[in-house]
Amino acid sequence: MPEQPVFSSHKRLLFAVLVFTLLFGSTKGFSQIAEVRKLESILPKVKDSILYTDVLNRIGMLSHLQYRDSCLYYAQKAEAIALRHQYEKGVSDAFNCQGIYYIAINNYLSVKYFNDALQIYKKIDDLEGICQVKMNMATLISVNKSGGNALQYIQEAYENSKSLKNDSIRSILISKYLDIDTSLSNPQFKALFDEGYAIAKKYQDHRMMILYNATAGVTLYEEGQKQVGLDTLLNALKQADLMGFESVKVWTYAALSDMMLDQKNDQLGINYLTNGLEASEEFGYAEYYTTFAEKLYRYYKSHGQPEKAYYYVSLLLAKRDQIAKAADQSGYNYLNFALRENENLELKSKADSRSRMMVLLGCLFALSVALLFFVYRSLRVKKEHAEAQRKLHELTLRQNTELQKTNHFNTMLISVIAHDVRQPFSTVVMLSSIFNEEVDLLGEAEKLEIMRELNGTAQKSLSFMDGLLEWIKSKKNGFEYHPEKLMLKALIHEGNTFFQMGQVKKMIRLELEVAEEVSVCAHKQMLLFILRNMLNNATKFSPVGGLITVAIEEKADEIIVSIKDQGGGISQEKIDHLFTLAAADGEENHNHGAGLALSISYEMASIMNAKIYAKSALGQGTTFFLVLKKKV
Repeated sequence: MPEQPVFSSHKRLLFAVLVFTLLFGSTKGFSQIAEVRKLESILPKVKDSILYTDVLNRIGMLSHLQYRDSCLYYAQKAEAIALRHQYEKGVSDAFNCQGIYYIAINNYLSVKYFNDALQIYKKIDDLEGICQVKMNMATLISVNKSGGNALQYIQEAYENSKSLKNDSIRSILISKYLDIDTSLSNPQFKALFDEGYAIAKKYQDHRMMILYNATAGVTLYEEGQKQVGLDTLLNALKQADLMGFESVKVWTYAALSDMMLDQKNDQLGINYLTNGLEASEEFGYAEYYTTFAEKLYRYYKSHGQPEKAYYYVSLLLAKRDQIAKAADQSGYNYLNFALRENENLELKSKADSRSRMMVLLGCLFALSVALLFFVYRSLRVKKEHAEAQRKLHELTLRQNTELQKTNHFNTMLISVIAHDVRQPFSTVVMLSSIFNEEVDLLGEAEKLEIMRELNGTAQKSLSFMDGLLEWIKSKKNGFEYHPEKLMLKALIHEGNTFFQMGQVKKMIRLELEVAEEVSVCAHKQMLLFILRNMLNNATKFSPVGGLITVAIEEKADEIIVSIKDQGGGISQEKIDHLFTLAAADGEENHNHGAGLALSISYEMASIMNAKIYAKSALGQGTTFFLVLKKKV
């Protein structure tokens, strides 16, 4: 908890009540709802920015036990104030709270916030904060089954917490320890249980006391004292409901459902599962929601009720898809976290290097006096040395220029791969997910059709890779362009294969106003790349139920292909720079790969002696034009 500041005399009474709430609110029998309401009522009267930040963080921390959206709101508000006042403790508490909010819904961001909070806690030597974050990181790894060492984090937090003056957090920490370490023997489990329960009773932490009683009920049931264990768990559920401890209620629903199903009381077990599903959705516990949905799916599947099984598996898949989309939209992933860790290691390495450099400089200073005697000898070779340095500098500049060109080409290549390979792989993932071993609701005919779709996507992916290799070859010295006669309509169909599923999903209609016999003279793979890019942009930016029109205009020795969509359109300013590398390099949104693909399309068109341009206006859609030669 934050330290109590010194206040003027006319405010001391108000702040005394507030600080009492901050320090002891959760340990003197208040329910979380009562404490949140009390803090919210006091909040408008707080004029000190530091204390105001602490109150916001406290409300956020309590809110995560019931309404996680409120947790995020208060934590972000506290972060903004703490940053403005350079209050590091407030910033780290806000990061910790946001990390808790993102557990089970975006583990990438959760790791980021926990890591940032841990660095600040270590910097300000806040041992209690360090223990909290390590415990939370252990919980994150355990909930998401992300492959990290949850046991290591919880053990470190447990050992660190032994030095805390205020050890109230240890009751929470020990409960996590008991849940994560499944290798504990019965005596070890009992010793830790007794220790955590004693601390909860010492501080009258009712939430933890109820949770320990619920854990005791499960243990008694598993040891054979089934009725006693069941009664204990039901009493814990009643107490949690009375005091508003929603997280404990949801946990208890899960345990009671297992007991009822074990006793063949299926209806009551299903009732507990559905109650748990509704509560976890209402209060934002995504990790429990997926657990309840999966249990209901497995139950109905094993009891021959496919309609209900399909309903609950659809809820499960929808929640997982929602979590995946949140991670995509956040723009943060494990790569960012790994890079951050690498930066920390690099900074530590630089600090060590600076220390060694200082020692070395001291030695060099001592030696410099003796070396002065030999300075006159260096005059003989000074001119040669300067010339050598000049040549070396010129060589370095040339190499740097080549490296920059190579790096720029590699960046473009990676972005193109990310841009065009993502679509077929997304199609493969979407189709293959239907074969999830947990969902066996497809007929053989449907499975064969899906396999044909997968095979076709794989074939088109290989064709795309051929085109990519042709573009790479075009960047090398000695490349020779060899055009061939191509049937335009068939080529457009082939290029659109990647986007048919997306068009069906958005109910987009494709009108192809191209005769079968129309042909052009071009490089097949390069032309396919350009057509795919134009069709991809049209599909991506078309509204639901939109129309994409592909038409041609024939001239004496040219054919103009136009692909028009009904999207939001592009401003003239962006149109003027749409096909330039500078525009592609400067793009910072999720369409960065598309920007590079347009610049590469422009380059490929130039190689084929073709032209590509676009016309658009905001709100009137966009039309891309490709001017191709009929003959060589």
